Amino acid sequence: MGENWIEIPAGEFLMGAQKSDPEAPNYDPEAYADEAPVHPVRLSAYWMGRYPVMVQEYLRFVKDGGYAEASYWNAGGFGKWKWPAGWWEQVANPTRPVVGVSWYEATAYAAWAGCRLPTEAEWEMAARGINGRKYPWGDEPPNERLANFAPGWKPNIGHPTPVGRISDLAGNVWEWCSDVFDEGYYGKSPKEDPKGPDRSTRGGACVLRGGSWFSPSEYLRSACRYVSRPVNRLDDFGFRVVCVLSPRTSV
Repeated sequence: MGENWIEIPAGEFLMGAQKSDPEAPNYDPEAYADEAPVHPVRLSAYWMGRYPVMVQEYLRFVKDGGYAEASYWNAGGFGKWKWPAGWWEQVANPTRPVVGVSWYEATAYAAWAGCRLPTEAEWEMAARGINGRKYPWGDEPPNERLANFAPGWKPNIGHPTPVGRISDLAGNVWEWCSDVFDEGYYGKSPKEDPKGPDRSTRGGACVLRGGSWFSPSEYLRSACRYVSRPVNRLDDFGFRVVCVLSPRTSV
C-alpha cells in the first residue's frame, strides 16, 4: 500500500541457520549456535515498513506528545525519557533512520502509529524470503553498494545514511523486534506465527536484527540474532514497524 509499505504474503519458510551439515537446509559456515535448529515457520500475512522509521516520522510522535501519553507505554518505560538520545543532532538529518531509541520507545512509537514491532520470525521472513537468502538481497557478500556496514569493524561511513539509498534491511541500523531473547527458543517455538518467549517468564534482553553501520558482514546475515537490554539507546539502534491490516500510507 503505497511506497512506504511492503505486503508480505502468508507463507512458510525455514527460519534459522546451521553450520554442522553442508548438505542440510540453511547451511552457513558463519552461523551462530543460537540460530539453530533450522525449523519451518508459517506466518500469516502482514505489512512491513519499507524502511526503518525515519527521524522526520519520529518527530511527529514527539510533537504529538507521545512521550507524555501513558497509553502508548503499556510495555514499560513511561516517563523515563523525553526524546531519543542525541535527538537535536538527529533532527538535522530528517531522512536518516531514527536511532538512540530503546525497545520501550520503539514499542511506544509503534502503538502511537497503530502498528507494532515485527516479531523475529516476521523480520527474518522479510529478509530471507521463502528461498532462503543469506542476505536480504541474495547470497552476494555485502559491499558498499549493498549496505552501510563496517568491514573488519572499520565503518565505511561512520553514521546512518538516509533511507532508500541502499538495502536498508541489512546494515545502517540494528532493528528492534518485539521478542524477548531466549537462546534456545528455536528448539521449542510454535510452527505458526511464533511471538517469542513469554515476556513474564523472561527477565532479560530483547532481540535486534539486521546489523548496522558499525557491524561486520557476518552480522548482516538474515539469520543473525543480536541482543540488548530494552533500555539501551545506542547510536546504531533503530526499528521499523509492521501492521496486520492495511496500514496508513505513512507512519
